[in-house]
Amino acid sequence: MKPALRRVTRNPEFSFNVRKDTGPNSQYNLWHHHPEIEFLLIRGGKGIEIVGDNTRDITEGCHMIITGPYLPHAISYERADAGKEVEAIVVHFSPDVLGNTFLALPEMSPIKELFSLTTYGLSVKGNTLASMEQEMYALFEADYADRLLILLRILQRIAREKEYDLIASKGFTNNFSFNDNSRINKIYNFTFNNFQRDISISDVADQLNLSKESFCRYFKQKTGKTYVQFLMEVRIGYACKLLMENEMNVAEVCYACGYNNASNFHHQFKEFKGKTPLQYQKDYLQAAMVK
Repeated sequence: MKPALRRVTRNPEFSFNVRKDTGPNSQYNLWHHHPEIEFLLIRGGKGIEIVGDNTRDITEGCHMIITGPYLPHAISYERADAGKEVEAIVVHFSPDVLGNTFLALPEMSPIKELFSLTTYGLSVKGNTLASMEQEMYALFEADYADRLLILLRILQRIAREKEYDLIASKGFTNNFSFNDNSRINKIYNFTFNNFQRDISISDVADQLNLSKESFCRYFKQKTGKTYVQFLMEVRIGYACKLLMENEMNVAEVCYACGYNNASNFHHQFKEFKGKTPLQYQKDYLQAAMVK
């Protein structure tokens, strides 16, 4: 099932949207995406969220995620405890809300990097999450003059503290978002452009003019994982994307992701996702349906 494109209507008097929703909100249930970056803070709700190829339970009393432009997502939550109302603060803004000239300033480089990471979706945690509960409500309640300043303060805090987890896999987003010319970025780009065919360690090592042994040491040092593990993540992430679009059967997805052996595909998929491709597809599509 492909995500629906949702249009976010903006009040012409403001440069971005902020609203508060009270009680379970069925409009979040739709598997959708939009060109805006979204901040979503839920207080008191328990349920399930789907962001990219990742499905997680919402169990904590305060929960905040950030989704980037066109990253598909759906959230279903209900009232946690009798007598307690669920509230959500939702913010939508364009990636260029601050202006390209302002965003290009050296002091803005952490926020620029944060924007690029929203490609994968971010789950805010720790002390930053605790402060965001207060800041997001302050943003909603702020008058016209203060809203942009508070948004900038929120962005600066999240970008500086880096207390967040990436949600979707690189294979699902198929886009390495750090804008640099490093050797590791060259490997990511090569992988994303070639993962649907057979790739040998020698093929990748040649991109950096390294021996196989030197490349393997370099990649493990930079990423904390082997290249084979990374390639599996990319392929399985792309498989999740195809399974959710529901336009191919499992065998077709297998070969479209660079596997030439169905048994190996099923084994690696279950190792990575904890369930078979078919069960993953059924669970995902059922969770993404409008409740």
